Amino acid sequence: MRNLTLLLIVLTGGSAFAEERSWSLDHFKDPELTVRGEVVQAPGVRKTSLLFDGSSILEIENSSSLTHQETGSTFSIWVNPYSSKEGQQMILGKNRYSLNEREWGVMIDKDGLYTLYVRQDGWQTLKSEVSPSLGSWQHVAFSISGKAATLWIDGQSAGTLELERPVSQTKAPVTLGGVNDNGRIWQNLVGALDELTLSHRVIDQKGIVELYEKDRVAAKDAEKHKLPKKEIFPLWSGAELPANPEDLPFAEGIEHRTLLDARDHDYKFLHGAAIIHHEGTFFVNWANSPKNENQEFETLQGRRSSDGGKTWSKVEMIAPGFEGEERHSHGVYLKHQGRLWTFAARFGKGTPGRKFAGLSAEAFVLDEDTDQWVSKGIVMENCWPYDEPVRMSNGNFITGGQDKDGLPVVAISHGDDVLRWDSVLIPYGSGLKPSFAETTVTNHGDRMIAVIRGGGGAAWVSTSEDFGRTWTEAVSSNLPMPRAKAYLGRLSTGQLYLVSNYRNRDTLVVSVGDPGEETLSSIYRLRHGKSEPPRFEGFAKSKQWSYPYGYEHDGKLYVVYSIGKEDCGLTTIPISALAP
Repeated sequence: MRNLTLLLIVLTGGSAFAEERSWSLDHFKDPELTVRGEVVQAPGVRKTSLLFDGSSILEIENSSSLTHQETGSTFSIWVNPYSSKEGQQMILGKNRYSLNEREWGVMIDKDGLYTLYVRQDGWQTLKSEVSPSLGSWQHVAFSISGKAATLWIDGQSAGTLELERPVSQTKAPVTLGGVNDNGRIWQNLVGALDELTLSHRVIDQKGIVELYEKDRVAAKDAEKHKLPKKEIFPLWSGAELPANPEDLPFAEGIEHRTLLDARDHDYKFLHGAAIIHHEGTFFVNWANSPKNENQEFETLQGRRSSDGGKTWSKVEMIAPGFEGEERHSHGVYLKHQGRLWTFAARFGKGTPGRKFAGLSAEAFVLDEDTDQWVSKGIVMENCWPYDEPVRMSNGNFITGGQDKDGLPVVAISHGDDVLRWDSVLIPYGSGLKPSFAETTVTNHGDRMIAVIRGGGGAAWVSTSEDFGRTWTEAVSSNLPMPRAKAYLGRLSTGQLYLVSNYRNRDTLVVSVGDPGEETLSSIYRLRHGKSEPPRFEGFAKSKQWSYPYGYEHDGKLYVVYSIGKEDCGLTTIPISALAP
């Protein structure tokens, strides 16, 4: 993958030496570079380059101290971006955010501009006014010392950032094309990289221009990259949507209630609530763990209400925790043949996966005699179910989910036998960047629609014409949606609806279509603004309204969701308020 050279460069005015290293990035058979995901060869500046599909990265082995020499460091690389609207696309970075290992990164930022991030007390940034040239090569270079950081694009300086202190050294590796955030691969680049060099010294403006000029003509004359055609699924058919969520109306007649407050419970992490009404009683459940998301001893717990949601029972244990590596987590409800079922995620032990080893779903049924939840064992393999299973016209049920690698998947029952399900993966395009591709499905006649959490700030969509057995490649839609789980369903009025976040997790909305239509055309706010901040320590907590789950009953749409990943919220909306 690279033509590694070690050059001893005599520094002016002294006998000190610095090491320069270079990687040609012509191929991917380098023992120093680990591929996570898949990269392929493409036309390069000189010969070939490496193309990143929006879900893969390269990681430089043993690179935690690579840029912490006293003389400072300068990186130089050629970039051929395919899109400037894929969110944050890391070109080079040295960060593992979840481990609080934050140092630096150069990326195409959300605003589509080349940006250098340097960690001080918080992030300090430098932005270039030179826009990415899609499908063509651009030279990106930056230097970092103990006192300053500078960014250049095509030999032009974007300025210098004075630093208050040297960047702290962490164990985070240097990565190309994205970030390996302790196993989570994200901030991925869609495009190609070529000719990487690292100098253990700060190169001045003249030196950067020389680096740029060395390959400028070759880069200009290089074979042009053909940009992939980006198909957009028309999920939204209403008026142009505003950038500011405050310009969206609130749904009329909405009411809010908190179903569980973490201050009143021993388990301080809560996420992924589900709701259903059965035999005069509302049932709600959620994932609960003592402190952190997806940690050991995570459980499925819940409450009931027999007075229409005014008061709620004591918290009940549905799927208990484990002493070992396994854990239960949130799931879905199903009423079937007069009985109430819940299917809870279970993982942590078994077949290796990028996200959830041994992922499966365990079925629990409410025993009519004892009024207790009874396990019926593992019924789904490689699927974490996310929405109430929908009955298809061929007699099978279907639910959306994600698989052990964080990829989009559905599970399909064997008719009325809800103890046997088949898992089917949904193919996806490069821009999806699946990391936690949570999927929700519903039907439009015999046509199945799946809405998927993906990249680029939009909902991704795939469809099936054969009852979920095969799917179209998932593509971006024209409906704004951040990386967060959504819930898709159809109201008794025949209206398609989607409960999701809008732009970010500060706003929770419900979008609805006209009766019988496959698109959404009206949108209303449910929750807006920062939620109360988490009151207890825990991994992955923040201010947010997220992971909604919808259920219609007696003229109202009931939506349950996480509040800061600590509390369970409930919002009710009159169905009449969603009429076209």
